[in-house]
Amino acid sequence: MKLFLLSCLSVFLFFSCSEEDELQPEPHQINISGKLLAPNNLDPISNAKVEAYTNATLKGNTVTNNKGEFNISLPEGAYKLVLSKGLFSTEHEIAVTTDTTLDSYKLDILPKIGVVTGNYDNIENVLYDIGLVNPITGAPLFDIIEGVNTNRVPYQTTPKHGNHSLSQNKNAAQNPQLNTNVSFDFSDLITDPALLGTYDILFLNCGLNDGFVSSDSNLLNYVNNGGFLYATDWASGYLNSITNAGADYLTFLDPERSGISLTTNATILNGDLNAWLLLNFGMTIDDNIEINAFLNSWQVVDSYDPNTCVSWLNGPVTYTTNSGVVTANKDLAFTFLVGSGAVFYASFHTENTDQGFSDVDRIMEYLVFEMSDVE
Repeated sequence: MKLFLLSCLSVFLFFSCSEEDELQPEPHQINISGKLLAPNNLDPISNAKVEAYTNATLKGNTVTNNKGEFNISLPEGAYKLVLSKGLFSTEHEIAVTTDTTLDSYKLDILPKIGVVTGNYDNIENVLYDIGLVNPITGAPLFDIIEGVNTNRVPYQTTPKHGNHSLSQNKNAAQNPQLNTNVSFDFSDLITDPALLGTYDILFLNCGLNDGFVSSDSNLLNYVNNGGFLYATDWASGYLNSITNAGADYLTFLDPERSGISLTTNATILNGDLNAWLLLNFGMTIDDNIEINAFLNSWQVVDSYDPNTCVSWLNGPVTYTTNSGVVTANKDLAFTFLVGSGAVFYASFHTENTDQGFSDVDRIMEYLVFEMSDVE
């Protein structure tokens, strides 16, 4: 009898608990929305992660759209909101209630960035304009490393930029904050793996001293170990070890620096890049955009491996070969994974005389964030 009563009691408790569980209401979900911006608090960040945590437990997540906007549904409560685009992020404590409204947030947790100066590319201008700058002092929040007049190898004079004059001194004259701000130069950096390893992202401007390509294996190790490398046009020589002399990822056209067209109407191959440019800045027409930041002797990429590389732009260009002058469509900008890191390379680069953002600068802005988000 005791066993029978215990059995009945167990069944009763089981059904009682089950019924109670079924009667528990689902937490009321509250839809909240916001926007993620670049550090300048102006330019939208697309395809960024938005994650809400309670006590380190993920409670909800989404991504931003091409205008930087997001919507996320959460029960009432306190959360840590983490918004990130690759190596750039921001974190905020929020309380979700029925009348919660979110402000726009800007990326304010930044990676360690080094920029090596060059005669023709000025990616430091773009970094400065997207807000990597101390709002009080105006100082850049990245290191600017002398890459032209290094101590060990005199810089060789080079031809004039196709559409622009030599840029390095003019760049600093336009904004004295963009002078070099560290005590070492590129020769010290590229020969010191430990110093290289202090940077999360390293930018090699076109027109830097090309006398240290024999140390480019250090850049391969840097990227393999998780570094992100940006290189444009004539900086291609520093990718020799990374590309296994052109056997992997990208193959550079021989003869080198044989591009002669100064502009092209390029097709944007990535829908998100096109939408970001169109929706926020009205810049593209039928997925096309003018690229006008070439040297008069620029490095053409002959081919790339679509299994390992993402191509961003393709356009008709003119270049010389051993057989004569050729006009053909060529891919112009790429990202690819190498070990635990990634590389961005473009045959064109930023302009050096315009104030504010040119169309090419906007493309580079987008790809600065995108290159650190390659997975």
